[in-house]
Amino acid sequence: MLKKIWQIFFFIIILSGVAIIQSSFVFNLPAAFSQINLIVIVLVFTLFFFGFRPALYAAVVLGFWLDLFSFYFFGLHILLFLATVIFANWVLSAWLTNRSLYSFLLLIFIATAVYDFALALLFFLSGASLGTFFLWQGSFWLGLFYQVIWSGLAGLLMFNLASALTRRFQPFFLETK
Repeated sequence: MLKKIWQIFFFIIILSGVAIIQSSFVFNLPAAFSQINLIVIVLVFTLFFFGFRPALYAAVVLGFWLDLFSFYFFGLHILLFLATVIFANWVLSAWLTNRSLYSFLLLIFIATAVYDFALALLFFLSGASLGTFFLWQGSFWLGLFYQVIWSGLAGLLMFNLASALTRRFQPFFLETK
């Protein structure tokens, strides 16, 4: 029982650290580097390697911290992260048949796009986004491009590190017998 409590405590501390790094450090980096979305990467990693329930818990913890530091209504990031995890889980269980690098990268790309589209749509509908519809803004597409690139690079690194620690996953290339 004590071991489980320490695991949960460690899980919350790691997620809180990621959220604080995202909100205080990454958002303040210049240009393309500020588009690194550690939160979505960590959520997809948690979903892919630990399962649906831990990913839901991670979405609540990470969303709480980002909502705490956000100027938007409280619960916006929690809702977006929960929706992203639920959609990514549906994609993982309905379309992706194995747990390989390709599946992991595709899941990261889809989750990043879903999060960005949902966030931009909520900003547009709430009136927080001034100007034209977000699909016609070049900055939206450029930001999405940078986030997909950074997420893909982080996904490559994280999957290779995780597969080096365990043999649970499919090989990178199909082996002939």
